[in-house]
Amino acid sequence: MSDIADAYESAYVILLNLNKTWIQKQGDFFVESPIILLAAIIWYLKIFDGGRYCTFPHAIELLNKPYSDVFTILTSYRELENYLSPFMDAWKGGAMEQLQGQIASAKIPLSRMISPSLYWIMSGDDFTLDINNPEQPKVLCVGNNPDRQNIYSAALGLYNARIVKLVNRKGKLKSSILVDEVPTIYFRGLDTLIATARSNKVAVCLGAQDFSQLVRDYGEKEARVIQNTIGNIFSGQVVGETAKNLSERFGKVLQQRKSVNMTKEDTSTNISTQLDSLIPASKISNLSQGMFVGSVSDNFGETIRQKIFHARIMVDNAGVEAETRAYRPIPVITDFTGEDGRDHMQEEIERNYYRIKEEVGDIIRRELLRIENDPNLSHLLETDGE
Repeated sequence: MSDIADAYESAYVILLNLNKTWIQKQGDFFVESPIILLAAIIWYLKIFDGGRYCTFPHAIELLNKPYSDVFTILTSYRELENYLSPFMDAWKGGAMEQLQGQIASAKIPLSRMISPSLYWIMSGDDFTLDINNPEQPKVLCVGNNPDRQNIYSAALGLYNARIVKLVNRKGKLKSSILVDEVPTIYFRGLDTLIATARSNKVAVCLGAQDFSQLVRDYGEKEARVIQNTIGNIFSGQVVGETAKNLSERFGKVLQQRKSVNMTKEDTSTNISTQLDSLIPASKISNLSQGMFVGSVSDNFGETIRQKIFHARIMVDNAGVEAETRAYRPIPVITDFTGEDGRDHMQEEIERNYYRIKEEVGDIIRRELLRIENDPNLSHLLETDGE
């Protein structure tokens, strides 16, 4: 992070992934308040001690400390005064119910992420997220847990947001971002990524069961923008509005119709032309397994005549099986086996969990002592005592 705006973006992504209903309430008081508070805490951890403790677990632990200590420490930094002014006004003005509501709006959703395993994953600095860095290219694969989807989606959303900012730049290697089941994660700036990533040699591939899922989790406006910005689309069997939207996207074709009317006296033939759907919604709703419809985009100077298709995708099952057998095992990055031959992973995870708690407690003690010994800041402690 290079600016407090980056901290705001991170807080925004985390909290909206934990509270999907907030996506359509952006700008509301009790939506913006927790985002601003968490952003202030994240940026504080960035500027404190060279960013040594700037991790998401440290931010959660600091947020759960007594608010009198947290506000006193944060307001001792000039760059955070304006961010904290709404909370300080409520505190000094005696509006404790409002203040408690603002703080609880941040604490309650984030408390769901207090987990030793998640703290282990989101602390430390094993590698950077600039996956298309020419000096250190890498492949990053992360997955959600269906049993804990609402919790892990916040962590994944945060990683995605940071990756997009680092990847979508000039002078990087060609790269690809593939997101399956995209409605399960709130992907901040997804529409902008689709529109601009191509110029930076970043291919974006999104997978979803049905467009209605995107509408449900992203809202009608944002979901519609995402759908209309996508250049290439492949679809199997879908029904309802999704099938209708795809049929409209594929367009219509002028078709000739011939009708024959026979009577006792004579026979008449009527020939007419009419615009009909190239691929009707009814056909999309009844596609068999392996059958796909779709449309593709072309490049300047590389025109594709047949942009719309309705065909069977042929899969070389024997080739896939042969490729699967040739897979090499994933290397062990971190080995928790001790000298006694036992796996100490759980012990290490628990030790890391309590270490983070102790570090945040130590930060509070050090900072309050600094404020107490600084004549220009000691008045903040007097405010605490009122």
